Amino acid sequence: MTAPGPESLGMQASAGDRATAGRRRSRAHRLAALVPRTEWAYRPRIAATAFIIVTQVFLYVLLWRALYGEGDDTVAGMDVTQAVTYSVLATLMGTGRVIMEGASQETAQSKIRDGSVVFWFTRPVSARRYCAWRGLGESLYATTWLLSGLAIGLATGLVAAPPSAAAASVATLSYALGQGVFYHLALLVDLTSFWTITSFGINRLAAFAQTLLSGALIPLWFFPSWFTAVSGHLPFSATVHVPVSLYTGRIAAADAWPQLLEQAVWCLLLAAVGRLVWRRAARRLLVLGG
Repeated sequence: MTAPGPESLGMQASAGDRATAGRRRSRAHRLAALVPRTEWAYRPRIAATAFIIVTQVFLYVLLWRALYGEGDDTVAGMDVTQAVTYSVLATLMGTGRVIMEGASQETAQSKIRDGSVVFWFTRPVSARRYCAWRGLGESLYATTWLLSGLAIGLATGLVAAPPSAAAASVATLSYALGQGVFYHLALLVDLTSFWTITSFGINRLAAFAQTLLSGALIPLWFFPSWFTAVSGHLPFSATVHVPVSLYTGRIAAADAWPQLLEQAVWCLLLAAVGRLVWRRAARRLLVLGG
């Protein structure tokens, strides 16, 4: 038998590399589809999420129309159309994502409680990458809710269209950056489970801060100027307040670059902190106190 030549060995190595890349893409695809497929398997969750979002939107519409009345007044630079549009989009961005995370059992706290967290560190995919791909699936699923609600809102006249194509473009970019910030914030809160017996209190505090400081509950424009100035530079506002303000035209598209840069900085900073926390968490693993 003759030994395989360099060209044959190169072809075999190339085929092996392609097969490895194919397996990685297949794993990534399955991980990204994990949340949507889980939600589809438990359809009552979808109905419950839709009911909560519709109820919140209905109450916000009643509230803003009652407060503004029949006039064309503006409060904090926002008229009734902008206020309703803001609250509808903020609800779609924030509520669906929070409900989804609460219903998911793929959290560090739940995995540590039943001991299955050990599989996060023994799979071919690292724990950090596993959570990142799963987080991508959550973002895509949340975006599906947003786009569906936006289409219904535009069709019914409940949501106003963006003032310009430029506003729609920067709002889309801002939303993508905001989803990155949203993921890293939630991840850091979840990873505290490696150092605490239970992260219930931290989760409640983080949910309260997210709802209030992101502008998901009340637009930040209605708060005192000092509160708006401080909260506007926190990572929470990057998840909801900035993209919705850009969409409604409350922040002009031409003036959007400082906000977009700040969102990108927060995303990179939180990702760096998360990477450090992952390394420490891998060395400190508590399972039911053991």
